[in-house]
This record gives sequence, structure tokens and C-alpha cells, in this order.
Amino acid sequence: MMSLFEPNSDAFRDDPYATYRRLRDEAPVYHDEQSGLWLLTRYHDIERALADYATFSSSRGNAIVDSPQRVGKTLGSMDPPRHDELRRVIQRALAPSRVQSMLGVVKELSRRRMGELQERKSFDFVEDFARPMIFSALGIMLGLDETTAVEAEHLARNLFEGHGGPMGNALPAEDFAEIWKFLGGELAKRTASPAEDLFSVLLAAKAEGANLSDEEILGNMSTVLLAGNASLGHFFPNVIHALWQHPDQRRAVMQDPELLPAIIEETVRWDTSTQSFARQVMTDVEIDGVSIPAGSRVVLFYGSANRDERVVESPDTFDIGRKRIRHFGFGLGPHICAGSTMARMVCRTILEDLLPFLGDYELDIANSRRAHHVMVRGFKSLPLVRQ
Repeated sequence: MMSLFEPNSDAFRDDPYATYRRLRDEAPVYHDEQSGLWLLTRYHDIERALADYATFSSSRGNAIVDSPQRVGKTLGSMDPPRHDELRRVIQRALAPSRVQSMLGVVKELSRRRMGELQERKSFDFVEDFARPMIFSALGIMLGLDETTAVEAEHLARNLFEGHGGPMGNALPAEDFAEIWKFLGGELAKRTASPAEDLFSVLLAAKAEGANLSDEEILGNMSTVLLAGNASLGHFFPNVIHALWQHPDQRRAVMQDPELLPAIIEETVRWDTSTQSFARQVMTDVEIDGVSIPAGSRVVLFYGSANRDERVVESPDTFDIGRKRIRHFGFGLGPHICAGSTMARMVCRTILEDLLPFLGDYELDIANSRRAHHVMVRGFKSLPLVRQ
């Protein structure tokens, strides 16, 4: 019998949405015999799982294969009530007012990067703009200078390269150990000399009595660095790809920058960089008539839920005029992304200058290279030619 799920295939890597559609229609609760994982692909089933953390727990990690150093130390790898307690502390560091104060520097760095590319008609959008720009932005939040931000970029180079297969480790264990060591060094620096960054805000909260360990600070700063790169870093090539496919909507937003929030929301729905997260089943549960035993690992496919025709009208159509809907691009329920406001603000700040800079452009899809992991969708290389 032919499997409904072939994550190793080039077809799935290039376009998983046909597979998602078939799973939603034929097997919305699917047991993948090769990996032993259960897959959920319908909107309401994923919505239910995200709300029911007692049954679908994050306590064993939210990556399909998570790092033992992260599990139980990050927002994404713990459940309420501890999750809620820690989230309140971390939310202080990600407050809109704090992020707003950083946007001027983000804009300056973005414009400088564009200036360096001004004389070049062709370049790799990921390697020459998106990747270094995102690490610069994340570096500002973490208090890294430009040299140290480049070091962080190098350490995370293998993230979602698929070295462990499309359902394996997001990052090789030895690379994660180096990042943990790197962040530990940054934590020691801020302990000795506080600054205006996320490390320092969390250290100040701890000094004021917040229930927060150094390990939890490191775990959540690793989330900012790695998940921030995986989500924002893939968002920018995804939005450039979407607007290349839909030039009328690209021209519309260039004429009316007030459409930028709609561009961001529709890209995050239509081709979200965060395609899935995992949960641990803590007790026997039945979904759509299918029994999932306790101890199972379940993968929640946000990318599929965002295109579930049972909930979303014309889901395969990219439409910036779409009525605002509740999508899974930033998650949902207790674990909705703590940095979603920050992400939207950073995306808008960069796109305000990026789209006019690019103007009309062509993409060389034949020579592009995609990330090959079921948790993310995006490009590792995307050659672009400005017209």
C-alpha cells in the first residue's frame, strides 16, 4: 500500500500542500508507520490539540526531535502553570515599547544592507540579504555586536538543513552544544555588565525575585536565536516568492504601504515558515474516530490547517484582500508565539524599504534550494534579479 505521506520526496519538499489536502480528505488522523508518528492536518483537530495541553503536552519538547538541553527550560517545551508563569516574565522583555525602541536600528541596518547591494542587479536573496539581516536584527535584541552576530549566524548555519532527515533533529547535537556554549558566554557578559537587551531584562527580573533560572534564560534565548531565524529568516524569502507569483498584489502594496500588514498576515497563512510542531500524548485520546494511545508523538501541521477548506474560503488562493482570519502562522492557544508582535513589527519595518528597493524582479527558482524539514518551509538559497 502506498503511503500518503512521503516527506523525503522532492515533491513534498517543493509543495507539501497537495499532500496535506489528501491527508485532510482521506486520513486526517494519520499514523506514519515509518516514523511511528501521528499526524494531524485539519484545522479544528489542531485547534483542539493546542487548547488541551493536559492531553497534548509540550513537556517532552515541541520540536519533533527536541534537544534535551531545551526540554523543560523554554516556553515551547513546558505546559501551564509553569509555562504561564515564565511567559509573564519573558513577555516583559518582548513588550511592544521595548521592540519599538529597537526598530530604528533594524531599519538602519536594513538600509545599509540594501545600499551594499545597490549596484548589483542579481544576488542571492537569502545569502546576501535575508539571512544576515535577520541575524543582525536578532543580534540587536540579544545585545550582540556585529561581529558576534556573524558568529551566531555561522553557528546556526546547519539549522533545518535536514542532516537528520526531514523529520529528525532541527540542528545537529554538536552544533546546538556550541550555540549553548556561545549563549552561556553572552549571559556571563550581561551578568557582569548589564545592557538594554533581552538577556539583561531577564537577569534583572531574576534579581527582582522572578522564578527564573540561568538555564531557562539560556533556553529561551536559544529560542529567540534559532526559532527567530527559522521563522523570520524563512518568512522573507517566502513573501518575496509569493509576491513574485502575484505581481498585481505586489504592485498594490507598493502603491499603498498600508497594505503591508495584510501582506504579512496572508503570507504567514498561505505559506507559513512554521509548518508544524509536535506534542506528546499523555492519555489515550480519540480524534475523528481514530484512537491515539498514550505515549504517542503527534505532529500538528499548521501549514495544512491554514489551508483547510472546511474553515478557510478559497484557501489555496493568495489574497491580501482576504478578511482577517484566525490562522496558525504564529500558533494558537496557550503556546501562541510570545514574539508574534515583535515579528510583525520587524517584518513591516524591513518590508517598507525592501519592496521599493527590489522594484520589479525575477526569481531563478530552478537554481533555488529549499529547506528540507517538515517543521519549516522556506528557501536556503533564492537567486534574484532586479529588473
